[in-house]
Amino acid sequence: MNRPDPANMIGYKVLGKDGTLGGGTEPPGVFWWITFVLCVLFFLATLLPGALTLLYWHTAGERADVSHGLLGVINNPHVFAWFGMLLMCAMWILEYTRRGSIAVSNKQQSFESEIRLVPTPLHVAWVVGLAVLVGALLGFPSTIDWDFDVFFVWFLWASIITPVNGAVLGSLVKKTSYARWYRRRAASSPNGRVVRTAQPFWRSYSYRWRFDLWICGAATLMVVTGALIWWNLARLPADDFGDAEDIAEATVVTTVLLATGVPALVFGLWSCTQFWRSGEDIRTGESAT
Repeated sequence: MNRPDPANMIGYKVLGKDGTLGGGTEPPGVFWWITFVLCVLFFLATLLPGALTLLYWHTAGERADVSHGLLGVINNPHVFAWFGMLLMCAMWILEYTRRGSIAVSNKQQSFESEIRLVPTPLHVAWVVGLAVLVGALLGFPSTIDWDFDVFFVWFLWASIITPVNGAVLGSLVKKTSYARWYRRRAASSPNGRVVRTAQPFWRSYSYRWRFDLWICGAATLMVVTGALIWWNLARLPADDFGDAEDIAEATVVTTVLLATGVPALVFGLWSCTQFWRSGEDIRTGESAT
């Protein structure tokens, strides 16, 4: 096994002697289910302080004290960041090795992976479901005279899920456009075989580094943030939003975010349709580490 870069020693160590991790055909195992349940419970627990605040406000017309004890610990951003990060990383690794495999690449000094694609209806459901979830996380706090500290984790979740959903949308466009291209090429080929020709720029941009999905995620966050500020500018009385200088600054920020984010999102989605130029299979991936 060639080991060209000492920085990749961890990867080689994890892959083991056979140089492969994961099989891509396994059903969810016990560790997968344990981690999945922990992720769901962690998500619900971090929303609990805000949910209790909403419940008390709409039923009793008063605030719930969620700043002390276990609720205070749950709403701590440091606990959220570290524990949540570890759980999400564990879930990603378990799901990836369940539906795919990672191995040492024979073509590059890198690692390559292959994964079973999510069915298109389920992919669409993910996009819609995540969009609804972001809307709920951002919209429900506005139904009361909300305290930013109480709903900090709600907005933090929204700021994470929003770019993720942009990348999921880009992935959906990428997969469906590639499938259409593949079917057209197969139908026009005498023997039904599709010959791929790699274009170096697109292979690096769309395949190895996935810049198209990064752009979709960042642009979606810009658009949603700009729309949220614009909505608050239009909805809140001027005195509640701030003084004239605050309003002017928010207007400029909103304009910049929307004027930059919308074209960037359009470009990102368009570039997702160009994956065929990479010359690679949509089911595979490559990483330097």
